[in-house]
Amino acid sequence: MNEERFVLRDEPFGYTLFDKQKMRHKFLARGSLPEELCFDDIRVNSYEKLDADLNGALDDIIFSPIRMYFELTSACNLRCKTCFNQSGKPKPDELTTEEVKKTLKGFRNDNVFDVRFSGGELTARSDWFELLKYAKDLGFSVSFNTNGVYRNHEDTVEKIVSLNADQVAISIDGGKDFHNYIRSNSTFEKAVKTLKDLHKKGTHLRINTVLTRGSGNDLEEILELASQYVEEINFFYMRTAGRALDILDQVMTYDELLAFDEKIEPYKAKYPHVNILHGAKVLAINSIDKIKKNNVGLKMGGPDGFTRFNILPNGSIWPGGYTPHLRPEFYLGNIKDEGYTLLNIWRNSPELKRFREISLKLQEDCYECPEKGVKCVGASMEMEFYRQLDSANTNPYCKY
Repeated sequence: MNEERFVLRDEPFGYTLFDKQKMRHKFLARGSLPEELCFDDIRVNSYEKLDADLNGALDDIIFSPIRMYFELTSACNLRCKTCFNQSGKPKPDELTTEEVKKTLKGFRNDNVFDVRFSGGELTARSDWFELLKYAKDLGFSVSFNTNGVYRNHEDTVEKIVSLNADQVAISIDGGKDFHNYIRSNSTFEKAVKTLKDLHKKGTHLRINTVLTRGSGNDLEEILELASQYVEEINFFYMRTAGRALDILDQVMTYDELLAFDEKIEPYKAKYPHVNILHGAKVLAINSIDKIKKNNVGLKMGGPDGFTRFNILPNGSIWPGGYTPHLRPEFYLGNIKDEGYTLLNIWRNSPELKRFREISLKLQEDCYECPEKGVKCVGASMEMEFYRQLDSANTNPYCKY
C-alpha cells in the first residue's frame, strides 16, 4: 500500500494530479510539470507515479476513469422513499468475493485513482470489510456511502474505524421527523449515533442529504448537526427514479432550488470548517469544463462517462449511476467479459461514444443559456433523460 497523499498519472495530454485526501484532481499539460508541484495552496513535495502505456489512448479523453462508483450489493436493511435503485434484496448474480477482488485489481491496473463503494447498504454484505480493506491495500482512495444503521453497531463501527477510509458518507435526509419519514422510525437516532461514534474515533466524515422540500425545510437543523461531526456535507437533488417516483410532491422546483441556494450561503461563513456543497456544484467540479479544466484539449462533458464510471453488483458497467434506471440502452458491458479491465470500453464502446456526444451537446446548450453561471451551475444529464422518457415528464431543475 502506497501512503502518498498525491498521485500523478500519465495522460495523452500530459498528466492528471490527484489528491487522495480531498478526492480532487487537476490536469497538467505536457511540458508544464515543474520541479515543485502545487495543488491549490498545497505544495506537493512527493507523489506516487502511475506510468501508463499510452498506445491506443484517446487524445481528447483522459486515460481511464478518475473514480469508479461500485455498488457492492443491492441488499439493504432499509426501504428509503428516495431510493433510486429500489434496494432491498441482494441480486442472485452479484459478484463473488474473488470476482470483486479481480475487479478491483483490474481498476488498479487501469490506473483508476478512486473507488467509492455503495449499495444498497454495503455493510449488509458479509465480506464488505474484507473487500474495502483489499481496495485500501491496493492503494486506492477509498470512500463509501452508508445509512449508518447497523445490527451489530459496535463491531461495525470498529471495523469502519480500522479501515482508515478517506471518507465515510452517512445519509441524513432531514431533521428527526422527516428523516424517519423517509428512512423509517428510529433510523435518525441510529445514524446520528454512528456519526458521533465515528467522529470520536477520528474518521473523516461527510453527510449526504437528498434535497427535497422536507429536507430543505430542515436546513438549519441539518447544518447544526454537520457542524459538530463532519468535514463535508452535500445536498444533492432527488432523482426521479425508483421509489422516488412515489413521492414526486417532494421534488423542489427550479425557483425553490434557487431560494435554497441563496438561503444556504450565510451558513458557509457560520460554519467555515465544513465544506458545504449543494445544487449541482459537485457535478460541475467533476465535469470536463471548457473554461476551467479544458486547457489540455479534452472533450467537454459532464462527469458521467468523462471522469467516472459506475459498476453494479453483477459487474455490469454504466456511464452513470442513474443510467440503468433511465436509459438501459447505454449498457456498456460486464467487467468479467472484459477480462477485468475498463480500457477497451472506455476507449472503443460505440454506446459510450454516443452517450458522450449527448452529454457534450447538453453542456454546449447549457453554455448558451442566460441562467448558466447566474442562477444555475449547469446540466443534469439524468434529469434530461427523465424528461425524454415521456412527453408528460419535466425537468424541475431546469428553467427551460
